[in-house]
Amino acid sequence: MFKKLTAPTLKELFVQELEGLILSGELAVGQKLPPERELAQRMQISRSVVNDGIAEMARRGFLEISPRQGTVVADFHRCGTLDILISIMSYNGGQLPREEIRSILEMRGVLMAFALESAIPQMTPDQLEQLKEQSDTFAAAKGAEEAAQSIYEFDHMLSGFSNNTLLPLFFCSFKTPIKELWRRYVTRNGVAILKKRNDELLDCIARKDVSAAKKVIADSIAETISGRTEIYS
Repeated sequence: MFKKLTAPTLKELFVQELEGLILSGELAVGQKLPPERELAQRMQISRSVVNDGIAEMARRGFLEISPRQGTVVADFHRCGTLDILISIMSYNGGQLPREEIRSILEMRGVLMAFALESAIPQMTPDQLEQLKEQSDTFAAAKGAEEAAQSIYEFDHMLSGFSNNTLLPLFFCSFKTPIKELWRRYVTRNGVAILKKRNDELLDCIARKDVSAAKKVIADSIAETISGRTEIYS
């Protein structure tokens, strides 16, 4: 029931501090960091902690290390990994800024369109039934968190039916931010609108109408970006 509590390591604290400075804009893109020895002295930690922390930040895409030229703040929106999104959410108290929300929704539209194009022509009756059962699970969800998990699983299941080996991986990579957006959607709009969308989508899939299915998703995303079901703060 109760999990072991562990304190952050010095490296984790160093990374959190540096992330905060970058995400707040105190350390601007292109700005050069002080040498590792100076950072270690200022922050009263060992140079090895600084070195390991900078390497971790570079792996995520926050920093760019150039031999003999030093370390600069990278354009993390262009060069970062998906870990950047998680860091942005953590910095904003679990929330995503408006521009990230719009970008994720647009990206989801592209992935869903590809999933539908690939999955519908070869969808079996058994797979369609699995999608219907998952949609029913969503409709019966108790609370926004459970609903968010269920609708994410619906999309992930659909991507798996595409027989594209990388598509489910892409969906899974975006799981944390996508679930947050679904949680926000359900909190603001309830489940009825989304269940209606799922029913329309399932009908299109059953008729193997790819164009109509893609339109259902495109219209739903457009409404979420700038229509009556928008989910910005």
